[in-house]
Amino acid sequence: MSSRLEKGHVGRSPIHKEISAHNHGWQKILFDGTSRLTGRFPRAGSRVLDLSFRSLVGNSFLRALCARHNRRIVRSIRSFRRFLVIPDIHIGDAVMTQSALSALRDFFPHAHVDYVINRAAYPLIEGNPEATRVLPLFVGGSFPSGTNLQTLRDLIKGEGYDLCLNFCPYIRDKQIAPDGAAILNILSYAPVIVKNERDPSRINHFIYHNYRFIHDLLSIIAEPVRVEPFRGVRLTFADSAVEMALRFAKDAGLSSDVPVVLFNPDGASLYTRMPFEIQAVLLDRLARMKALILLGWGHTAAGIGARLKDSLPLLLRSNVRMIPADLPLEVYSALIDFCDVFISGDTGPAARRFSRTGKFVFRNRTAVLSLFGATPARMSGYDSFQPGYLPANQDAPSWAYTAGSPCRNISCLNKMYKICRTIRCFEKVDIEGLARRVESYLEGLSGRAPMRREPVSA
Repeated sequence: MSSRLEKGHVGRSPIHKEISAHNHGWQKILFDGTSRLTGRFPRAGSRVLDLSFRSLVGNSFLRALCARHNRRIVRSIRSFRRFLVIPDIHIGDAVMTQSALSALRDFFPHAHVDYVINRAAYPLIEGNPEATRVLPLFVGGSFPSGTNLQTLRDLIKGEGYDLCLNFCPYIRDKQIAPDGAAILNILSYAPVIVKNERDPSRINHFIYHNYRFIHDLLSIIAEPVRVEPFRGVRLTFADSAVEMALRFAKDAGLSSDVPVVLFNPDGASLYTRMPFEIQAVLLDRLARMKALILLGWGHTAAGIGARLKDSLPLLLRSNVRMIPADLPLEVYSALIDFCDVFISGDTGPAARRFSRTGKFVFRNRTAVLSLFGATPARMSGYDSFQPGYLPANQDAPSWAYTAGSPCRNISCLNKMYKICRTIRCFEKVDIEGLARRVESYLEGLSGRAPMRREPVSA
């Protein structure tokens, strides 16, 4: 990444060229406008946008209209034996939308449920017992391609699903639905999510609402068979991924008597990744703790981890171990379970981990600290202490930290279409407060019996 971008100034990036070629021109025009407004009037513009979006999208009339439409679809279905769930194309969304599978299984434990996802997410999802089949249909890109859409349409036509659940905002129902296909679209639930942003006491996480959206609608026509409370989503690992993580942990010198912090400095966009200079200060503070630091290499911002390590004084670099860029995603995700604290921009991988074969038993005791810029933290962050947040699905605390920003507003949720030329998402970051939170937690662990550092054989 160039120093110009690291300072927060950005023009048209490749992703915006991809957006220009995509068939969602109205979204491009709308979010171009919101970016320009807050670029010129950061505080006043953000207040206007929040008020406007909440009034237009979150109003009671629109909520009632959408709810009536969805109830009509559910009541028109004659059979509930075959379902298709379509998450957004991105890896994180494939993980989060698994909560919709849980909602279906609450009511129809013996139904056939297919789950179409990005191929890159397949090693993390395959083996989820709540999906009959996990189909790695989407390939690359930030938006579904024409080939993806045609394959999806052919699948729906050929399989004869009783109900399709569309959680991808970039796929219009008409693009994939043969005539007469029953489809529920998560965008019809957007007025509820926008309304809930007015009330900080309400849980407003996407995982929670993907579950509630389906669960509440199915309650109209059936009684749930499974009644235990919903805890969160899962990741499911092949034995080979766990064994590779074990080898990496051994080579990196992880032991049961030294706390381990994994710091992911990367982010999907400039709006969710803390500026380099701020991350360098945070890493310096972490490296001075009595802990071993695992540092991600970076993919969107390729090599950012190596540059951060090089920014440290020589004496501190020995406390940092780099995670190589070619470490497979599923191995990286399994490795997080070996750590006491995971720090990441935007949402953190706070799912509960399971062995696909049952050979290994994961710790599931990793505390998660998520650092938020543009994204509304309650929608994708985890916190065990703040009201209105979903706690991480771990036997450890979670914290969501939102940086100070003069222009943050609800339109920032759609980062794919934002074109802010000056990035103000992390204008104020309490580095010392973040470091003290991690340090205090690690000091509390030191008084306990040594924790095993890896999954054990069952």
